Amino acid sequence: MTRTAAQMRAAKAKGRDAENDVVEWLRANGRPHAERRRLTGSSDQGDIAGLPYVVIEVKAEKSIDLPGYLRELETEIRNANADTGVVIVKRRGSTDVSTWYAVLPAQRWLDVLTEAGR
Repeated sequence: MTRTAAQMRAAKAKGRDAENDVVEWLRANGRPHAERRRLTGSSDQGDIAGLPYVVIEVKAEKSIDLPGYLRELETEIRNANADTGVVIVKRRGSTDVSTWYAVLPAQRWLDVLTEAGR
């Protein structure tokens, strides 16, 4: 099924709103330099900037595609020459970012634990 221009605009607006929600949440939780990243095309480095060496990709879609999100995240981590990254997936029906899902490969999670000295 091909999406109409209006559907594509609505999807982009939903994504932009989710990114803005994540930025506001990060700022309210001690990350004052968080900001939406400008689109960079094929050298995408994630949706949120301002956390050095960390890529954040934000998803607000009707159906969740974890394998696709994680492939995209790995590409963006390489593009950004970052140490780690996470996909924040909007929880349907929730506007509270703290209840959304933070998804990353298990090895990246283990790396975060190791870096934290745990």
